Amino acid sequence: MADFDLKAKREREKPARTNAGEAAAPLTPLFDDVSIPNPAVEPGPILTLSAEEITRFFVRSRRDQDTERWDVRLDAALREILERANDFVPSEAGGILLDDPRATLAGVRSPRLTFIAVYGPDSAQLLGKRISSDRGFTGRIYRTGLPYRSDHLEADDPLLEFPSRSSGTAPASVIGVPVLVGDSICGVLELTNRRSGSPYSARDNELLRIFAAYMSSSIQNALDALRARALARLDHLTGLFNSRYFHVRLQDEIAHADHNGTDLSLLFIDLDYFKAINDHFGHVAGSWTLREVARLLAENAPPATVLARYGGDEFVAILPGADLQRATQTAELLRRVIEEATFFDADTEAVETAQPLPGVRASIGVASYRDHLAPSGNQRRRENLLLRLADTAMYRAKANGRNRIEVAEAED
Repeated sequence: MADFDLKAKREREKPARTNAGEAAAPLTPLFDDVSIPNPAVEPGPILTLSAEEITRFFVRSRRDQDTERWDVRLDAALREILERANDFVPSEAGGILLDDPRATLAGVRSPRLTFIAVYGPDSAQLLGKRISSDRGFTGRIYRTGLPYRSDHLEADDPLLEFPSRSSGTAPASVIGVPVLVGDSICGVLELTNRRSGSPYSARDNELLRIFAAYMSSSIQNALDALRARALARLDHLTGLFNSRYFHVRLQDEIAHADHNGTDLSLLFIDLDYFKAINDHFGHVAGSWTLREVARLLAENAPPATVLARYGGDEFVAILPGADLQRATQTAELLRRVIEEATFFDADTEAVETAQPLPGVRASIGVASYRDHLAPSGNQRRRENLLLRLADTAMYRAKANGRNRIEVAEAED
């Protein structure tokens, strides 16, 4: 009975014949039987973009913009994915291509695909290259979201545009599956030339389809871990960074300024008479006001600014590369934006009956790393001193009438 089953299976796997007796063009059905992976085969060096470059390809929504500051490395996860794909279907070369989420968020219908991880001949020349997502082998997988294999690439296929895929002889066969993040197709994993020398089979198609589920789960787990770390850095009320992460970033920015000989400024922002809002309108209105102030700061601060809620109604802003003049101009802009904003009681349902909150104002202290600190002492001392100088300047702004900015006095 076993011999009979094996014979029947072989008959099912024979290539279809045309009326002329010639083998038909390869089809791409999924094999019904689930097979085990092939013995592990070393794929050779796997190259990836830098961890910082890879991160931006996984920012899939506007609310995830803070992922640009994730410090978990995705390059190792991508290398493992290619290693496992090669275990399932041993191949001479392979790669992971992802679309650019910035183009997707901007509404581009056919964003280009970028090789972010590769292995095989001439991989270094392929890494970082971009190809069209609306045509060719990878375009078909990206558009349909279905696995695909082929023993022939058309002459204008984007995969043949690069030396790694056109040197020597053309690829004998290719196979690929979509890369999913959540429910969205964001790219393609493709393998080229089976190591056995034979074309990719229906069994390979099924194995890679099964592997695609593992790959999606692996990527999602990595992203979940990254988001968990990102959330640990954020203030739960305002969405800005918390004070703990602020100190980490201040250390990093001071080290960067020391290494590159650049400047750095710090703003210490405290809301004026904020207690009156809590006393007269309640803590719900106070919390809503803090969120609105945080939004105004985030929308009006320079792009590279590191904003954090320091505690209560206090905020801090690191301005990398900003000298004292630029920092003072930024502080004045933020003070004016807060002063001119109209705040309403969050508990009021109808706009017609909205209750204006007491005027929200801010006192801001400004300190410059180059202008106010002497070039001495260890980094921790300089960090603490810069923060203390900005804080002292803020309190002087309050003493001098509030709703104003004051510049720190230089260290003696």
